[in-house]
Amino acid sequence: MTSMGNIRIKTPYGYAPLKTFANLYYKEAPSILKAEKGKKVIFIYITPNQGTTSQAYKKEGMKLLADLKLPTGYYFEWAGESEYLESAMERLLFIVPITLFVTFILIYMGLQSMRNALIVFLTLPFATVEGILYVDMLNFNFSIAVIVGFLSLIGVATETAIVMIIYLEEAVEKVKKRTTENLKEAIYEGAVLRVRPKLMTVFSILGGLIPIMYIDGVGSEVMQRIASPMIGGVVSSAVLTLFIIRF
Repeated sequence: MTSMGNIRIKTPYGYAPLKTFANLYYKEAPSILKAEKGKKVIFIYITPNQGTTSQAYKKEGMKLLADLKLPTGYYFEWAGESEYLESAMERLLFIVPITLFVTFILIYMGLQSMRNALIVFLTLPFATVEGILYVDMLNFNFSIAVIVGFLSLIGVATETAIVMIIYLEEAVEKVKKRTTENLKEAIYEGAVLRVRPKLMTVFSILGGLIPIMYIDGVGSEVMQRIASPMIGGVVSSAVLTLFIIRF
């Protein structure tokens, strides 16, 4: 600092040291001056530890900052992922129920039977069990991308369950004499006809999504969180379709 103060500055009256015109000193401060809403602002970037959600971190942070006394004109507010997630969750509170309602209506329109529509719709939670376990095994936090993955899984599970119901209905309709043995044989026949297309669906989905879990490029984190519920869910969906629905 002393050497900087001795830098000679040219003036109309000759050369004079810089310390004559300025008080030079060191001070810790933001490296870049930023402004927002007409006021100076500084951003503090925070990345919570693995397994800690932004909401949980924000809740604990608010407790610690409750007694913080700031000078007049100073204030703090949360921004970034936590705020975006809260805003998105508020929208999802309406979008998810509407999606499920529309799904049920489409199931009913496709099957033309309230009983079969309820069978398919009420089995959807079981189809998501393996997806939840797989997401938990990967230690993925609950996020918008994960919700999108589950909504996609519900669509796939609904489609395969509807096809299974249609095969079983067609097999039962061919039975002329409705005895217990004849019905069992018809159900077995309808289920067997569904094994190949169901397994083709499962393996094609797994073959397309599993490679996503091993990439590390741009956008891989979001894609992995969308794919993980579907990878786990198609497994339990296959068990649901091939074994439970036919019973």
